[in-house]
Amino acid sequence: MKRVIVANLFGLLLFGLMFASVLGKYGIVTVDQYISTHMHTLREAWLDEVMMWITHLNDMKSALFFSLAVVLLFVWLKWYREILFFLLVTLGATALFILVKHTLQRIRPDAAIIDVGGYAFPSGHTTMATAMAFGLYFIFSQRIPRYKTVFFVIALLWALLIASTRLYLGVHWLSDLLGGFGLGLFWATAVQLAWHRLSTQR
Repeated sequence: MKRVIVANLFGLLLFGLMFASVLGKYGIVTVDQYISTHMHTLREAWLDEVMMWITHLNDMKSALFFSLAVVLLFVWLKWYREILFFLLVTLGATALFILVKHTLQRIRPDAAIIDVGGYAFPSGHTTMATAMAFGLYFIFSQRIPRYKTVFFVIALLWALLIASTRLYLGVHWLSDLLGGFGLGLFWATAVQLAWHRLSTQR
């Protein structure tokens, strides 16, 4: 559990630093503006299509469909406790990023190549991709421990891939993505720590 605790503190620290920087408009905010201004130099028509396709794999409809598929899989496998764990991670992360978005009300960049509404910080796509990916990592690494490293790499790469699409498409600042990753990691590990504590007390 020591690594989970370290990851939990890292996620909280990363989110906290990004939140403070955005709120105070200092530090990484300057980097945000620079990246947003120069992102267009990397864009290609074919890459635009690829990035839009990938980012839609983690939008609200896709996340709901995927969550339903996961729940049905766990029912079939009779992993009933894992269903509750997964729902706690997913629904909790959703509530958190919505709460922060409406508290901070940060405006999105004006260089987006797709039409997206709502506020910017933190990235909901990145928060959910991170929380869901690491939530599933905890579940599968405990059920199938021999592939623990593989599950970890997949979870990390998925979170980073979704985050990169949001930056490329211009719908988020870099700090939105870092904040979303930190928030998602913090929540997934917090649930895991609480779950482990409750399980050992039985």
